[in-house]
Amino acid sequence: MMQSTTTVFSSSRQPALRPLPHLLQIALLSLAAGVAVPALAADTAPADTAATMPAVTVIGQSTATTEGTQSYTAGETRSATRMELSLRETPQSVSVITRQLLDDLGAVRLDQALAQTTGIQVGQNDTERTTFYARGFGINNIQIDGMARGGNAPLQDTILYDRIEVIRGATGLMGGKGDPSATINMVRKRPTREFQASAGLIMGRWDDQRFEADLSTPLNADGSVRARTALAWQKRDSYLDMYHERKTVGMVIVEADLRPGSLLTAGVDFQDNKPTGATWGAVPYWNADGSLANLPRNTSFTTPWSTWANKQHTVFTSLDQRLPGNWNMHLGYARTESTNRTTVAYAGAGHPDPATGAGMRLWTGAWGAGKNTGDNFDVYASGPFTLLGRKHTAIVGWNGGNQRARSLGGEAEINYPDFIPDYRSWTGNIPRPVFHPDGSHTETVTRLAGGYVATRLSLADPLHVIIGARSSTYRTDTRSYNTQGVYTGSGDFAETRNEVTPYVGAVFDISKQYSAYASFTQLFNPQTSKDRNDKFLPPETGDNAELGIKGEFYDGKLNASAALFHTKKKNLAELDRSVPPGFLLPDGSQAMVANGAGVTAKGVEFDVAGQITPAWEANGGYTYLHAAEADGRRAATTQPRHLLRLATSYRFDGRLAGLKVGGSMTAQSATYSESWYGRPPSGDITNIPQAGYALYNAMASYALGKHASVQLNVNNLLDKKYYRNVGFFDGVFWGEPRNISLSVRSTF
Repeated sequence: MMQSTTTVFSSSRQPALRPLPHLLQIALLSLAAGVAVPALAADTAPADTAATMPAVTVIGQSTATTEGTQSYTAGETRSATRMELSLRETPQSVSVITRQLLDDLGAVRLDQALAQTTGIQVGQNDTERTTFYARGFGINNIQIDGMARGGNAPLQDTILYDRIEVIRGATGLMGGKGDPSATINMVRKRPTREFQASAGLIMGRWDDQRFEADLSTPLNADGSVRARTALAWQKRDSYLDMYHERKTVGMVIVEADLRPGSLLTAGVDFQDNKPTGATWGAVPYWNADGSLANLPRNTSFTTPWSTWANKQHTVFTSLDQRLPGNWNMHLGYARTESTNRTTVAYAGAGHPDPATGAGMRLWTGAWGAGKNTGDNFDVYASGPFTLLGRKHTAIVGWNGGNQRARSLGGEAEINYPDFIPDYRSWTGNIPRPVFHPDGSHTETVTRLAGGYVATRLSLADPLHVIIGARSSTYRTDTRSYNTQGVYTGSGDFAETRNEVTPYVGAVFDISKQYSAYASFTQLFNPQTSKDRNDKFLPPETGDNAELGIKGEFYDGKLNASAALFHTKKKNLAELDRSVPPGFLLPDGSQAMVANGAGVTAKGVEFDVAGQITPAWEANGGYTYLHAAEADGRRAATTQPRHLLRLATSYRFDGRLAGLKVGGSMTAQSATYSESWYGRPPSGDITNIPQAGYALYNAMASYALGKHASVQLNVNNLLDKKYYRNVGFFDGVFWGEPRNISLSVRSTF
């Protein structure tokens, strides 16, 4: 096995990242000697050496763009390998949430979109913290246009995106975080050469009001310079008491064809979330006497001023250049800055006494303005080369970035007791804490980057093999500055150098419609969790394998797949139950312990998306998951073993022309979480269960002529009561009740 790893935990401050990793240097030399020369000659190859796959082209809009297609599937994806491959040619499980599907679902947030995606489980700790899971593990790799979204980010609004690509399984070739769960890549809308504009107004339950606008226009006569802007403004209340949110989202992006084969892109996007009445945790599952609390769905032990206000903006640019020999080069850079102001009080501790109303204790979090800054880079070149009379594809690249998180020192002035006298009459009418900064601060700097090289070999007309490897380097430390702003030292240092992650994938074309595939990669994921001694846990490691079959029908308008997957992951962070109840680390987090023996997750997955008839679109899938600890106990208990997702829509013609109806559903089997502190009053450790349930949604839209439409969405049609999270601090978070929204859209 090709692997060379050095792990260091010390106070050393040697630079961890080199401009060009060793693997990339070797790859470039190999490319120059054995790939580039044949590629330059590819255009003059004899006719009998016809290509077995199309040349890679990244200039302008590709067939992956879903806007305007009215389709629930996409022509291609690059999230897994950066090569432009169709879903059938990609040796991993792929789902694409297209622009049409987002609009039909009324999914304006990332969690709403992923809640209808094959194999993805959505959990919610509180109003502002949403988590995603797949195949037994948490999803940590969330990207925008292939680059890390950045830390401290608000829940993403979907108005900026053409589609959301979800690659299930590990994608360690493209990033150091080779999580075996999934990679989520949100792909921005692009300017169009023709003028187009749209506007929409959405009104929903709980005083939900949203306005959207989207404008794309050429900036010169031939459209070689073009721009696009998208904007959304929303204010809404909630089924939860006291909650209110105002949100503004926007983007401006400009493209310019500098010359034939050269595309320059630049833009900025932003999102500003201002919630009040935000929660910091869930509601208790048990009463103080051990009976079930079963509190109403609107219950919230927060205050009207509690907030997790967050602003984020990203400046991004890229250059796509066609090279000789039909090669292409991509240079990308993005800088993301995110600031948050968190002041929250929430009664998330204790258990209520139904007789007296006492028993709940307040948590208070009051901090000054925190700031995260991320610089991300993405550089690669790809193209064809000829070897042994056949045409193949190679790619070589480097990506990664630096993340810097700044926290202010100081104290908060709190003028209220830490308990609620009677939860039954709680209004949150207490004075807001005031944070007094003392001038000190800490900065946590994290660097993760690496180089990779891969090739897609056409070994025979029906057989294609992708072989590649990545070399990653990771480094993090926390730097302290006193009240005078003077650096006083570093701690929490961890470093891993030259971690090599191999990747192998193969696709065999059984017929014109079916292909069998297999893929294997190793895992490497640095952790931010700490043990009881406030030390980082060692990186997660393991391997991921997948075997499946894919089908492509109606000229690619319908895609289907079936997969078997197997993952072994070691050093998984788990709650340290040896510490006393309520024990927290200096940063307020829970003490964790590395599960050295590891967790094994395996299962089967089915996915289908696209056009069944010219008027009938469908998207859905089923996942069976079996996750187990080394001793055979069930792992990932909060993820269901059976998960079914379906969405469909039908466009009528004739007398009903202009009418479209649709619906979606999700069904899952039972889950549970082991209690953290035990069931009162005895404190015995037991399970907090969530029974299996199904949710149904409905949609109907009608075209009011050529340029306007109206759409009705009803989510949770049967008003099912269910939990979106079980077990967080022995609490539960209720899912949203029935919600109705009406939207009116026009195009120009």
